[in-house]
Amino acid sequence: MDMELAKRAVISLPKIIACKIKFGRCFRAPMIHALGRHSHIVIKKNAAVNWGKELVTRDNFQLRAESGEIFIGDKCFFNVNCSVTCMEKISIGEGCQIGNNVVIVDHNHTKDFTGYTTAPVTIGAKVWIGANCVILPGSVIGDGAVIGAGSIVTGEIPSNTTYFNRREKVMVEK
Repeated sequence: MDMELAKRAVISLPKIIACKIKFGRCFRAPMIHALGRHSHIVIKKNAAVNWGKELVTRDNFQLRAESGEIFIGDKCFFNVNCSVTCMEKISIGEGCQIGNNVVIVDHNHTKDFTGYTTAPVTIGAKVWIGANCVILPGSVIGDGAVIGAGSIVTGEIPSNTTYFNRREKVMVEK
């Protein structure tokens, strides 16, 4: 562990202890992690968060479990401004590397905005997700996959593949 990481681990300890006290059995995590500044963890009454050893996040990491369960494996890394929001189930395997500004959600608003639809998200082990990606409900990303920067993921991405999507420009005539 380099000095900067060790320093962040020491600074993170009170935040981990506070989460364990505040959320009780809904929050399961080892004591040593390196959470970035301004990181927020919210776990509602009917939700649970369970993460493994050596989680590292950079600044502005947002983890929100409205309901359901979030599982994050050992030795995962989240770069700046990542957001994970759960209403059913999100599972992230061990050794994942997640780039800056990535959003992972397992729910969408209904068309009339009066409720939500949900579908679990599963991200395998040792997956690399590039910057500015959005992982949508129902996505399944296989072990060892690489998701190119700026991609929107929905559906299944096989193990050990590289995925990227290119958005075409859409012209709207007046």
